[in-house]
Amino acid sequence: MDGTTTKSSRRSIAFALRPAWMVLAHLCVYASARVALFYAWPEQFAELGLAGLGRALIAGVRFDLSIIAIGLAPAWVALALPWRFAASARWRDAWGWWGFAVLVLAAGLLIADACYFGLVQRHIGVELAALEDDVDLLIGMALREYLAATLGIVVFAAAGFFAWRRAMRWDARRHGGALAPLWAPLALGLALLVAIRGNVSGKPIGVVNAFESGSLAEGYLTLNGPFSVWHSSRNAKPKAVEYMPWSEAIALVQREVLAPSERLADATLPVQRARPARSSAEPNSSAPNGPKPNVVILLLESWDALAVDSIRAAHRLPPLGLTPRFDALAKDGVLFPRFYASGQRSMDGLSAVLCGFPTLPGMPYIGRGMEQSRLAFLGELARADGYATFFLQGSKRSSFRGNAIAALAGFDVYEGMEDIVEHQAREPMADWGSWDDDAFAETARLATAHDSPFLGLAFTTSTHPPFQVPGPEFERYPPDEQRHRYWNSIHYADWSLGRFFERAKREGWFANTVFVLVADHTSGMSEGDGSPASLHHIPCLILAPGLQPAIDSRISSQLDLVPTLVDLAGFTRPYAAFGRSLFEPGERGAWCIRGNVVLRVEDGGWVVHNTKARLEAKATEPADVDAIERRLLSFVQVATLLLRRNEVYRPDAALTPSDAGASMPSR
Repeated sequence: MDGTTTKSSRRSIAFALRPAWMVLAHLCVYASARVALFYAWPEQFAELGLAGLGRALIAGVRFDLSIIAIGLAPAWVALALPWRFAASARWRDAWGWWGFAVLVLAAGLLIADACYFGLVQRHIGVELAALEDDVDLLIGMALREYLAATLGIVVFAAAGFFAWRRAMRWDARRHGGALAPLWAPLALGLALLVAIRGNVSGKPIGVVNAFESGSLAEGYLTLNGPFSVWHSSRNAKPKAVEYMPWSEAIALVQREVLAPSERLADATLPVQRARPARSSAEPNSSAPNGPKPNVVILLLESWDALAVDSIRAAHRLPPLGLTPRFDALAKDGVLFPRFYASGQRSMDGLSAVLCGFPTLPGMPYIGRGMEQSRLAFLGELARADGYATFFLQGSKRSSFRGNAIAALAGFDVYEGMEDIVEHQAREPMADWGSWDDDAFAETARLATAHDSPFLGLAFTTSTHPPFQVPGPEFERYPPDEQRHRYWNSIHYADWSLGRFFERAKREGWFANTVFVLVADHTSGMSEGDGSPASLHHIPCLILAPGLQPAIDSRISSQLDLVPTLVDLAGFTRPYAAFGRSLFEPGERGAWCIRGNVVLRVEDGGWVVHNTKARLEAKATEPADVDAIERRLLSFVQVATLLLRRNEVYRPDAALTPSDAGASMPSR
């Protein structure tokens, strides 16, 4: 009797054997990935030690189980059905292989995430969706720059196949074709619910819960890439961001971004303003009574500030010898050695440069929905003043949805890799981009073909992984490691830059042109001080008619570029941006976004915040931390709510500077 009861009991729970070991296998892979991440990037987790790794392994189980349960939910439900067909070997094997497919997908994403983490020091998130527009680029990188990681995925899948098949045969013998009990679907359903939620009561866990320890490093180690991708993509929507009274938030933001001479176009649009024309008596004035200046923006792919010797000199660092042409240009312009990227992706840089608006946590980026709210695009501002406009990117036309973004942003002409003539005496650059000197030659051709004034933007590609150069003459360092290959690509890009400016001078349009040389984001390999700000530190140089050469060591960012160009070019149409002209006096700061994390950098220190809690901070005075955090939160609140309400910019409120409302008080 006891033997029969025991056998019956074993049979009644046999359905749970396969779901159980499938989950265990997934957990082992996630834990292994966490340990590998810890040892692969020791500089990011040095503060934790082995004790921190242990805490992250334990805390991470909750996040691992949540994403594992999401992937395995169909298999769990199918294996718990209390009907005869669900006990058949064919049915159970089909759902067993589903579990293996999910495991291989997760392993591939974990490996890719570890590579990505090395570049940007955070997990991959909603930006993964952008790769659907650049599948060929992704495949090319996987087969060249990250071949070892790709082979690792293949080896894992091959070895895992045989191990998984053996495990399924083992559990088939123990299952014996028994039916699942009637209570099985309910039991597994409850288990799924708890696992996915990450708790029994309260709100389901999200990315933010990984940082409850207060340590950014421990939070990143607790989190995993698949969980981050799922929740970041799923939650790309406005969040509750009411940190203070609206009037206080507006006042803090306006104090940061509005110049004393600027006038609000409409009281209901708190960052839309008009700017009076520059006086010739102002410092760094670009001849207001002369012809309208041309504007050329060179958006330099993945340039690090500390790869540029003129910026290294400002930070008292020894030269690398990579950028003699940029450094020569810096002697004739205004260099900003403490300049920061708004984000860590090209889409973030494009948004900041084109419309002075950041990519916000939990919000869509440009090309993926941000543009549903009306923004003041640079091309539109220029066209309103009679400028011809063109946009060129060295990658394929559709990359980053550049073709659609350019049209939206007010550019009459758009060209991509397919339109750029390649130099015939050398190998082409990979499969997805043009060599920088070819792209610059096409930029110069477009500039010459347009009547003045014109606004042009050229987005380069050669300094993107896999960091190629067209010949050995540009290999200043042995190409035996990624950093050296990156430096060599910078050296080549600098040479291309020099040729571009030689042509601009030779063809006669250099003297009356405002040039902005700025990176879209860093390479992820900067030798900075390890602070959060170093992950955003990029070069910025401005040359313009009438500008006196200088080094401006104040903190500034990409969000300041639209106001700066409105200032220097004298655009008359009111605009909206979350920055301030670089040529306005007074201290300044920078807002930077890292996925779901926001950074505020000022002279007095910096604060890192996940919009729920302060994660890290450093300041010269304790009281400064609270003040910096307050300014950070006001920025998040105002920018998010204005975007949500579609109150960033309204063309029908575009009053002329003389008709606009009261000017802002001086700081």
